[in-house]
Amino acid sequence: MSKLVNADVTSTPPPIEAENPSDELERLRYENEKLKKINKVLMRRVEMGWGNHSDAYQSFEDAAMLADKVKERTYRLQQTLHRLEESNKELEQARYETEKSQIQAEQDRQRLRDAIESISDAFALFDADRKMVMVNSRCADFWRQHNIHFELGITTFQEITAASLVVVDKDAKAQKKVSVHHEPITQTIFKLRDGTWIQMQERLTHDGGLVVVYTDITSIKLAEELRYETAMTEQAELLKATLENMSQGVVLINANGELETWNQQFLTFIGLPDSKVTRGEDFAALMSQTPAAQTLYRALTLDQAHDTPFVEVETVLADDLVLLNRRSLISSGGMLFTFADITERSRSQQALKESEQRIRLITDAMPALISYVNKDHCYEFVNREFEKWFNRSRKDIINHHLSDVLGEKEYNTLSIHIARAMLGQAVNFEIEHSRDPDNVRISNKTYIPHFDEQRNVIGFFALEQDVTEQRRTARALKHAYDYMEQRVNQRTKKISEINLQLRNEIEDRQLAEVKLLEAKREADKANESKSRFLAATSHDLLQPMNSARLFADALNDLSLSDEAQKLMTSLSYSLENLESLISALVDISKLEAGLIEPVLDDFEIDDLISNMAAEFAPQAKSKGLKFKVKTTQKLVHSDNYLLARILRNLLSNALRYTNEGGILLGVRRRKQGVQIQVIDTGIGIPHDKLSEIFREFNRLDAKKRRHDKGLGLGLAIVERLASVMGLAISVRSVEGRGSSFSLTLPYADTTNQPAKPTPAPLIDRFNDKLEGARILLIDNDEEICKGMETVLGSWHCNVTSVQTLEELNDPEFLAELDPQLIIADYHLDDGDTGFDALAITREHLQPHPPVIMITANYTNELRQQVREQGYSLLNKPVKPHKMKLALSNLLSNQ
Repeated sequence: MSKLVNADVTSTPPPIEAENPSDELERLRYENEKLKKINKVLMRRVEMGWGNHSDAYQSFEDAAMLADKVKERTYRLQQTLHRLEESNKELEQARYETEKSQIQAEQDRQRLRDAIESISDAFALFDADRKMVMVNSRCADFWRQHNIHFELGITTFQEITAASLVVVDKDAKAQKKVSVHHEPITQTIFKLRDGTWIQMQERLTHDGGLVVVYTDITSIKLAEELRYETAMTEQAELLKATLENMSQGVVLINANGELETWNQQFLTFIGLPDSKVTRGEDFAALMSQTPAAQTLYRALTLDQAHDTPFVEVETVLADDLVLLNRRSLISSGGMLFTFADITERSRSQQALKESEQRIRLITDAMPALISYVNKDHCYEFVNREFEKWFNRSRKDIINHHLSDVLGEKEYNTLSIHIARAMLGQAVNFEIEHSRDPDNVRISNKTYIPHFDEQRNVIGFFALEQDVTEQRRTARALKHAYDYMEQRVNQRTKKISEINLQLRNEIEDRQLAEVKLLEAKREADKANESKSRFLAATSHDLLQPMNSARLFADALNDLSLSDEAQKLMTSLSYSLENLESLISALVDISKLEAGLIEPVLDDFEIDDLISNMAAEFAPQAKSKGLKFKVKTTQKLVHSDNYLLARILRNLLSNALRYTNEGGILLGVRRRKQGVQIQVIDTGIGIPHDKLSEIFREFNRLDAKKRRHDKGLGLGLAIVERLASVMGLAISVRSVEGRGSSFSLTLPYADTTNQPAKPTPAPLIDRFNDKLEGARILLIDNDEEICKGMETVLGSWHCNVTSVQTLEELNDPEFLAELDPQLIIADYHLDDGDTGFDALAITREHLQPHPPVIMITANYTNELRQQVREQGYSLLNKPVKPHKMKLALSNLLSNQ
């Protein structure tokens, strides 16, 4: 019996997965009721069979197990009820959200309809099949007004477009534009028959539909037409004003040869008043009324084909007026004539021709062969000696290749040297060549490259000197030397017999050797003459120039007759011009060769400006000009020496081109640095010449200023020096009123700068300190010493001059002299320098007096060496006023 009950209890029905919470709830209720009944039966049986002790405990365990299952089923039933309640809430919320979304969608659709109705343009919406979905009232009224029938959901875009063609004005050209966007927009503009202009915009929607907007742009098109007509009218007025303000004469002729338009300058050239010229007049008849018109007409029409697209001729009129006449054919028929005044250009070309003739006259007089070869290896210039040597006329050489003139063999021999010159190297070599077998010559050739503004080689200059005789002499001496050597060897064998004769032969041999060495030195000097040209110019030529200047200034201080004073003035003027020319040529040569480098340092700009004022104020006063200075106490970082050379060139240029008024040397503080300006009231510079004034050999108004013998290198040197220093020169000028040159220097770093000593008063330095000053002069040139003694003596100085180092080695001499200042020349005899002489004076003079070093050497190394020694530097030729200022400054600081 108990086994049967246990089987019933344990055999629970399999779980049934309810499809919904309500079915599962019913299932659990059924199972719960069933378990309650089973539990009740089991409890009853346990109570009735308690006496059976063997099955009592087992029945109790079964009852406990059934109680647990009932508890578990009850818990699952509660969870299912909870989930059912949550599902009902979510369902209710979803139903609420759905109703809310439907209401919102309907509101959005109504807003869309209101928005479409509110726009001022006609609107139509088509679906992906291009069927009409929606239109606003303006679009519907437009179609109904033009009897175009449509129906929503049925009418297509193509049908509406085809029906609209009847109202479009086909004579007006439609305009279609496609915008390049991620959503393409197509715009089409067309005109209706009633004159209305419509802009149709088509835009695709994201679902493939089409939105079409029709906009009335009639007012915009009318405004555009009005603006176009206004612009055309303004353009015509502007064109007319342009023609009237042109410096050229302009005249337009139609295809029938009749006058269409012209400007006043054309009438001025032909000499006719405006009242006698009318539009539509025959051009040929018009050009026959005055001699000038006839000349111009013949120049443009005679011997010229009428179908030639462009004709250009120059014509000289009776009053020396030169016109450049151009005739151009117009594609629509007719011709355009222009007349430009080129009188000044023609005169400039003539001046250039005259200058070229002078240069050719000089080169033709030189015994050397001079030529210029361009980068294509063709001759562009040769002198007369060159023509004689090759026995060919100039026209047979100019523009011909080197191989055509020299021959292939000689050209191949020279090709390696030509290649080096075209690479930018200066080449010097010797070569044998001949025009015929019996005339073999030896030439010393020098090739100097020619650079453009970008430092590109565009050709080279060739200088050829005949050194045949020098080489023959050297060979003869060598032959004599060899012959004497042979004779010495022969006589050596008989030394025991003819000892006395051998001694004589040895003496002759020694004499020959000396002559041979001398000849060799002469030959070496000839080979190195080109390389020493710059040094010879800066020292050997400036040395006598310095002496001449000193004697000339000494003579100026003497009382001379009027005639002698005039000659003295002319001599001083000539020496100044010669000095300026040589200094300019040396400077430009060194700048071209890249031999000048800046030595940057911090210095007070007021000191430099004061020195410039002291140097140039007397010159301006002698010319009747005012000289004003505006300066400032400020430290700058630059090269004091090169900056002084720039300012001297600018001030000299201002003095040269200023006849009345004055000159201002001013300093202004700017944010980026100190700006120095040189302003004059001179002749000024034409605007079209501002870019040319910094070129070499370029001088303004050269014909009218023939008394000025400059080469036109001053501003070229200024521009090159400024470029070397990293500065920019700016210029402003008004022709006839003056010019202004300016450059800006960077400020110096004022940290850790030593305090500047207060300078002595100017009157103290100039007047009191020079009189009776003991000065020691060291110079190997006797003439220089005499000139310096004369000049310094005129300033009441006590001057003692020495010419050798031996004179300085006497300590008693220096102790007795006790000089207050030493002036030493850098170049002395036997390779000695001024530094060697000053080293001797330092041994015997304590403390050592201040030193002024005078030299014709412009190198940065020497300038830096002088600065390191604490000496002052003056370059030859020395200007007395500048020396006086330097002496006064040094003596005042003692």
